[in-house]
Amino acid sequence: MRLPSWLTWYKKPEYRDIKEYSTAVGTGRRQPSPDGRNKTAIPSRLKLDRVLENKTCSPMSLYDFYMYLKYIEFSAENLEFYIWFKNYEADYVKNGGLDSDKASFHSDSTSSVAKLGEQISSSTTELADLSSADPEIARETLEKITQLISSEALCSNGKCERPSVADRLKNLTKSSESPKPSSKETAAAAAAGAPTLDILGADATAINTTSRGGLNAVIQAFLVPGSKKELNIPPSMRDEALAALQNSSDPRHLRPVADHVYLLLRNCSHRNFVRLGVSNGTFETICVATSLGIVLTLAGFLCVLLRAFAAPRIHSQPRWDAFAAWPLWWLGISLILSGLRGSCFFLLLFTRRQPLPWERFDDGASMHSQRSSILHRVSRLMIFDRKLRVKDVHLRRLQHKIVIQSLLGGAIFASLGVLVFIFLPVWSDPLMG
Repeated sequence: MRLPSWLTWYKKPEYRDIKEYSTAVGTGRRQPSPDGRNKTAIPSRLKLDRVLENKTCSPMSLYDFYMYLKYIEFSAENLEFYIWFKNYEADYVKNGGLDSDKASFHSDSTSSVAKLGEQISSSTTELADLSSADPEIARETLEKITQLISSEALCSNGKCERPSVADRLKNLTKSSESPKPSSKETAAAAAAGAPTLDILGADATAINTTSRGGLNAVIQAFLVPGSKKELNIPPSMRDEALAALQNSSDPRHLRPVADHVYLLLRNCSHRNFVRLGVSNGTFETICVATSLGIVLTLAGFLCVLLRAFAAPRIHSQPRWDAFAAWPLWWLGISLILSGLRGSCFFLLLFTRRQPLPWERFDDGASMHSQRSSILHRVSRLMIFDRKLRVKDVHLRRLQHKIVIQSLLGGAIFASLGVLVFIFLPVWSDPLMG
């Protein structure tokens, strides 16, 4: 029998270093599939696929995920490449499988990629200065990839207020002379599993993802060793993909790379992202709240011991005085259980949160003032820092679940504590009679 979701104890995902994990998978020291533990650590409504489809709201949106990768994990190239690949794959299917022999690809593009393959075998250092990608096209391609991810959806009351697909298609028809895609083409793109540009909130005509120049720009940016956005993939996988792309632009040659990148996003980056996203308070706030819980728990023990042993004499107080410690134990353990799962109990009660680490990079100089270390840490406490509302409804439900479980755990501990002390032979009235 399956327990209700609110009874399933939530445990935050364990941290995984993406570089160590990628190296271990690439060398075969561990299996690429995630382990079977903590299957409920990430709720189904906050899974990576929903984030990539931009179906989640702040602070778990696609834009938040990108900011986390960019400023915290420093692996934004994985998400950029994967988003580009899914759109490239969808457009490739929609356009009928364009290849290097079609008219849209210039004949010199094949030779330029062939030159790339020769450089791979001769010297990897020359790849950084690859001439096959036009600098202007490369710049525009990378900017448009970023636009796909940086289009933050508007959220209100926990529901993303995006225009419907039909409304977006109407807007595109008004702003562009290009014909609306047919239902057959749309179905083909959906079958490819791509988070299409229309859903992501970008202009569907903004990127010609099937252009050879754009593909060469992506090759130079993500696959060439030594590039700023070089993907952390096995060398054999990279060389095989580059060799296949010499004579073809079929996205299937890049699918092993995309699958490896998706593996890193799912098993490392997204887990770490959820781990931080559920944490509604800063490290300082959580430490203060957890410390308060420890103090209240110890105060409960002190209270019951003083009532039992510090009276004028032993056996002078009624045993029901042991219940005086129950509220202290209940609240103290609730604070501790919330803190152990990376959340501040008081913020959970009001569905509020403090700015997450990656959000503080959006505030410019105001978040980087020249204050002392002590004042900086004090300003990050809950009573001084900004409080924001959790907009994602599924994250709110998860946080409510943490509150209920913490209160329930605190009540169980307090009741057991009272039962232990109430049976001690130190009270005035005998237990029986």
